[in-house]
Amino acid sequence: MKIGFVYRVFLAMAFSVAGVVAAGAQSGAAGEQSNPLDVDSAATAPVTTAHRTTADVSTARVPVAGTPTSDVAAASVPVDNGARPGDSHVRIVRLSDVKGTLSLDRKTGNGFEETMPNMPIVQGQRLRTADGYAEVEFEDNSTLRVAPNSLVEFPLLALRSSGAKASTIQVVRGMVYVNLQSTKGNEFVLRAGDQTMTVSPSTHARMTVADGKTVVSVFNGSVEVKHGSETTLVTKKESLTLGGEQVAVVKKIEEAPSDAWDKEANDYHARYSQANALVAGGSTYGLSDLNYYGNFINGGAFGSFWQPYLIGAGWNPYLNGVWALYPGAGYSWVSPYPWGWLPYHSGNWSFFPGYGWGWQPGGAFNGLNNAASGGVASGGGVAGGLVGTAVHSPLRAASPQAPTAGAGSLVLANNTPMVFSKEDKPGNFVFQKNSAGLGVPRGSLGSLNKISSHVEQHGSASMQVYAAVPSAGGMASSHGGNSGPVTLRAGAPMQSANTSNAPASRGESYGGSSASSVASHSLGAPSGSGGSSGSGGRGGSGPK
Repeated sequence: MKIGFVYRVFLAMAFSVAGVVAAGAQSGAAGEQSNPLDVDSAATAPVTTAHRTTADVSTARVPVAGTPTSDVAAASVPVDNGARPGDSHVRIVRLSDVKGTLSLDRKTGNGFEETMPNMPIVQGQRLRTADGYAEVEFEDNSTLRVAPNSLVEFPLLALRSSGAKASTIQVVRGMVYVNLQSTKGNEFVLRAGDQTMTVSPSTHARMTVADGKTVVSVFNGSVEVKHGSETTLVTKKESLTLGGEQVAVVKKIEEAPSDAWDKEANDYHARYSQANALVAGGSTYGLSDLNYYGNFINGGAFGSFWQPYLIGAGWNPYLNGVWALYPGAGYSWVSPYPWGWLPYHSGNWSFFPGYGWGWQPGGAFNGLNNAASGGVASGGGVAGGLVGTAVHSPLRAASPQAPTAGAGSLVLANNTPMVFSKEDKPGNFVFQKNSAGLGVPRGSLGSLNKISSHVEQHGSASMQVYAAVPSAGGMASSHGGNSGPVTLRAGAPMQSANTSNAPASRGESYGGSSASSVASHSLGAPSGSGGSSGSGGRGGSGPK
């Protein structure tokens, strides 16, 4: 399957959400961007499969061209996915973070295709990383992180008749991390071949499947491992190795190159996942990104609404995105913005006079058919399609128009050139108006609240940054070594190398886009709530 140049560029840029990403220190100098995806090799010729119901065995699957032989063998073995009578299979989970090169088999007949943040994952799909890192977020805010050179499947994403959510992840090869929240009653199972690992709530664990061995390491909590007729409980700071007839449990966890990346992601969610009364109840996964990349504004008579940072009067929430085809469900809108999950699956977008576009939560959660959560009608253009006429009333956006059947597996909706915040040269990161956080690495550049205010006034703002490679021990390093993905941090290496989230308090400034700008302001530590609520408008006079 061939995809046009514009779409290649869009996805290559969308994959660089973290600003500077790399498979490890082998990726080179600070500021290096990940390469565009090899679209032609990622996609395959269409294949057909016999019809199977969602309650049948795991994906049992026609091998995908280009998949390693060992993966084909492992992925072709029918496995009981744990489905039960009365299960509902309408759940979707979120591809919440993407670094580097990875692909998703959405069962469209095209095999593995390139993917992007906020792509929904449903039962039966497969996720493959090359030099990439991926995070998958579940409805209860639990996460699965997939390290490079890994292949995982989702044979079961079910809602039990009791209301419990049951998730089974088949790790065909590679390394994954699981961090479960304290939500009780849900079921989470990891599988490797015929080995089953039941993960208890509040558990943080790592599993590696390679060279004929499976290693389960538990940082916190416990994992019950079933191998053959035996069951072994692995608890805090223990590792279990399974290989052939070998079963060994040791009171030690070996460090892995991706441990620091996993820890940093956990820290990010712990810092920014505080619930807000305005979004209490219902599904709230994606809340960390809402808190970091924007805040709730008190709009007076309009009530409270959420608005992303780094926008201006010309920004519109549906200017850019992708329509992704899901067989049996049609097209689903996928937003490229790092916060672009919850506001596109629930609530409504409206234009508030004097403030600009904002999102108000409420209503049911919309799964794959998420156009009803707001958007822009094609007949009215990018700025049209508004419901309401009162000058001083919020104007609610109408539903966007999905592509017609047969338009393609991935359809680009690019109504205007995309605006990215990015490192324009090594050591200098530029925040751009109307980027709405696109290109801003999550959590590592401090609070975006003050930055956004400056960008609103001047159009852009710059910050001194450096590219840090986290070490396996959890300490950020500016040196080489195969130590995980590169992350942009505020300040200079000698000032912030020992922190995982907070920038240094000295030597950091931002100013106007002009190199001669005299405006300079000290940046503070990241706000735990992603910035305080405000009442000031964006200065917009209407949607443009």
